[in-house]
Amino acid sequence: MAWRDLFPVLIQLDHLQLNPNKIDRLLWRDGNDLSDFSSLCVWHSIRYKESEVNWCNIVWFSQCIPRHVFMMWLVIKGKLLTQDKILKWDLSWRKNMNMMCYLLCYQNFDSHPHLFFECKYSSQVWLIIRKKVGMDFVSPKWRDIIEWLLARARSKSAVFYVAKILVTAALYFIWQERNARIFKNQLRPPEKLSEIILKTVRYKLMGAKLKNTANVRRLLGKWEICGGEVMTTVDD
Repeated sequence: MAWRDLFPVLIQLDHLQLNPNKIDRLLWRDGNDLSDFSSLCVWHSIRYKESEVNWCNIVWFSQCIPRHVFMMWLVIKGKLLTQDKILKWDLSWRKNMNMMCYLLCYQNFDSHPHLFFECKYSSQVWLIIRKKVGMDFVSPKWRDIIEWLLARARSKSAVFYVAKILVTAALYFIWQERNARIFKNQLRPPEKLSEIILKTVRYKLMGAKLKNTANVRRLLGKWEICGGEVMTTVDD
């Protein structure tokens, strides 16, 4: 009765018996499921849920570069503010946009497919970097690159991990180059940008936690990474 005075909700429970030999537990009910309380359980109960998309594992993955995968997410969703999108807002913009051609290849306005990687500049970048991750025969078209990644989406191999790092880095730096040319009038040749992308991937691999296996050591050797401790997280 003392417990019911403190917690009136217990009045709803008939034949309540307390066992002094058991420790109290805080539980959380989600539908018919009852589990120990945690903020994770609460979040899963109240959040808006959608079906998992097939590109989830190629965008969000362990040991990624956060700003790069955020860019990957924007590209997948088609949310970058490219010039073709701006033109759709208001035709009055067209007069100003005529003054702003696509400064990577100086042909027409930029768009997601053209920017990644169909224009002359970005395709040169892709053709230089793709061989480092076994994507030699993947054409410089976003659809083909995505299909190659999706076919291996569930893979936990170190080679595929490096491929995801490379693709996301390429997106990030090509978009960065595009903005630098438009807003700062700064230009870098495709060979220089390719070098920056490959160096970024190499630096990331130097700190990545990978299995210490022959395949991983061989992979790191291709990136001129020798010695150091190799931790176990990503399969070979």
